[in-house]
Amino acid sequence: MKKLLLLTAAFTAMLSAAAQTVKFTSNTPAPGQPLSFEYDPTGGELAKLADVKCQAIMLMGKQFKSTKVELKKEGAIYKGTMPTADSISLVMLSFTAGDTRDKNPNGYFTAFYKNGVADAKTHLVLADYYQTISVGYMGWKRNSEKAVQEYEMAFKMDPKLKATNEAAYLGAQYDVDKEKGLGMINAFMKKLNTSKAKSETDLVTIMGLYTKLKKKSQADSVKAIILKDFPVGNYAYSDRANGVFRENDAVKKEEKFNALVKDFKLDAKKKADMAKISSFYSNLASAYGTAKNNQKFEFYTDKIQDKNTLAGAYNSYAWANAEKKENLEFSAKISKKSLELIEAAKNDPKPGYFDTQEEYVKSLDGSYAMYADTYALLLAHLNNYAEALKYQEKAVTMNGFTNPEMNDRYVNFLAKNGLNEKVVTYAEKFIKDGKGTDQMKSDLKAAYKGTTPFETYYDALEREAIAAERAKFVKEMIDMPAPKFSLANLKGETVSLDQLKGKVVIVDYWATWCGPCIASFPGMQKAVDKYKSDPNVVFLFVNTWQTEENREKVVKDFIGGTPYTFNVLLDTKNKQDPSKFDVIEQYKVEGIPTKFILDGNGNIRFKKVGFGGTAEGTVKELDIMIALAKAGKESSK
Repeated sequence: MKKLLLLTAAFTAMLSAAAQTVKFTSNTPAPGQPLSFEYDPTGGELAKLADVKCQAIMLMGKQFKSTKVELKKEGAIYKGTMPTADSISLVMLSFTAGDTRDKNPNGYFTAFYKNGVADAKTHLVLADYYQTISVGYMGWKRNSEKAVQEYEMAFKMDPKLKATNEAAYLGAQYDVDKEKGLGMINAFMKKLNTSKAKSETDLVTIMGLYTKLKKKSQADSVKAIILKDFPVGNYAYSDRANGVFRENDAVKKEEKFNALVKDFKLDAKKKADMAKISSFYSNLASAYGTAKNNQKFEFYTDKIQDKNTLAGAYNSYAWANAEKKENLEFSAKISKKSLELIEAAKNDPKPGYFDTQEEYVKSLDGSYAMYADTYALLLAHLNNYAEALKYQEKAVTMNGFTNPEMNDRYVNFLAKNGLNEKVVTYAEKFIKDGKGTDQMKSDLKAAYKGTTPFETYYDALEREAIAAERAKFVKEMIDMPAPKFSLANLKGETVSLDQLKGKVVIVDYWATWCGPCIASFPGMQKAVDKYKSDPNVVFLFVNTWQTEENREKVVKDFIGGTPYTFNVLLDTKNKQDPSKFDVIEQYKVEGIPTKFILDGNGNIRFKKVGFGGTAEGTVKELDIMIALAKAGKESSK
């Protein structure tokens, strides 16, 4: 018993050391009880920033759930309390202020205890956290040494856990000590290989370990054996199912789906089989929507039982058509259905991953706002501006006027309905907030009845917005050396930061598969055009996290099919770990799009993550950051 207490004490000490600026009110929180904590940002990225927000990511069973935690500030300390479910085993806290995230590499987390003691499953959860969850879900630092310790604690308390977790344990051992880990992996695989009857699970484990050792040919050989010896096994099913999801052609996708159902003898009368079959319906509907086949789209959406899933499928197709101004009558019909489904879903019992019915309904309201925006745009395309305004008003109100594109459409629909006073009221507000657009300016100009010349009046609004934005950006300024790099562009030329000394450089990390990256490009092109005559401003678009074998062709084909005149550089793959890319790793980027603004001394002055605005807003933000970088202002001023 004494050894058990010592292990538990050691575990608690490790937890306290990892959570350096978060203190939980209990060192042994219990599942199902409220969890309270204090967050002190002193010394971190958020220390001088306002409006700090907290997101909690909870592990419940095998599922992760995210929820916002309301914070109350007392002096420099933020306090929060959140409810927890009986099934919770781990919670991780993420703190942000605007686009800035607290990047403590050790993260903020706690496990949950039964009767105040860490049992074998608690240690197993912590082992998985240190080895995979911390990196995969939060972008925090992997700690394989602690993972090994936690696995060993778990196995000591419950030896049965080793059978299903030994491969993960060996992977952690390999990360800690390559030589020792390799010896243990080889011994483990020898034991599996000498067994008379290798199970599918054993073979999948062997394949995974070969992958860990970066022995692709051996891993591929084992995969071939699995598919041959277990043609209708779990791995073969997952492999075939992924093939269905990856297929882009709707007809081929349907053929692969039907073959999967036949070959694996899936019976729609059996609950488990029906769950597998129905998981493909939304994907098939989406493919036929892309193919502009309304009949087939409805054939598969009619099979979707879950209201939320069906509403999402309707909205995705309707929005795609709204953007292209195609198939408007049909799209308006299914868009309206999406709203009806969301309203109906509010009467359903909450899914298990929501703590309360109120939280569930709040989530549905978020979906309704987004789907109402789609429906309003379709109605506007059909010249039904009165109804369009009605639904757009719902969208912006439920969304708290936080979405610039929704706000832009709202002002436009007000103008279309001749409500000039409201056009002036809302356009002024949005422009002062720095969220004006060319369309909004046009609508405001038509509605404006003042005696001051419009351009003078409008310039005053923009100056107010720029002053507020500039003050905000001055607070966000940083001053740290930018990691140097030399990369080839699509023309085969080498571009080096050393060559650009004395210039303000905008480095934009992106990939062709990244939706927000592509959404930001119209605004980035406007900025490129605006500064093309300024020899002291350079834009570099670094393609990264692009894993195709013919990656350069993919990128060239993508850029070649657009009007963008970007100087695209190709980030290099890491030689030791081809899953990583060199330059983006040096810049410690957690997600794309991410932009860095470098001053003439080669120092990073700004970092901007994501895109959720407008093209005009992007240019205005860059204008301010470029001007401040040119001036070389210190963040303290």
